[in-house]
Amino acid sequence: MSLKATIFAGLVLASSANLALACEKPTLPALPDAATAVTPQMIKAKNDVKAFVSSAETYLKCGISTKQHNRTVGQMQKLAKDFNSIVRAYKARLAG
Repeated sequence: MSLKATIFAGLVLASSANLALACEKPTLPALPDAATAVTPQMIKAKNDVKAFVSSAETYLKCGISTKQHNRTVGQMQKLAKDFNSIVRAYKARLAG
């Protein structure tokens, strides 16, 4: 196999692997309990939510079925609602 063919095959495999990873359904992150959470847990949760949303947006572009699309969008909306409720409760708890 020539050097060009080897490089091309490697690039195809690498891009296929990246595409396959991008089209995996993302896993919902665990959210902390607002009644006991500390600041580092809230920051981690915020970062996990952002990562989930980014992965989910990529997943939605993968040509999935309408049912999968709607389920993923529903999960994104529920996660956002749940996280916002936790943030409000956490801030209220800190305000005393």
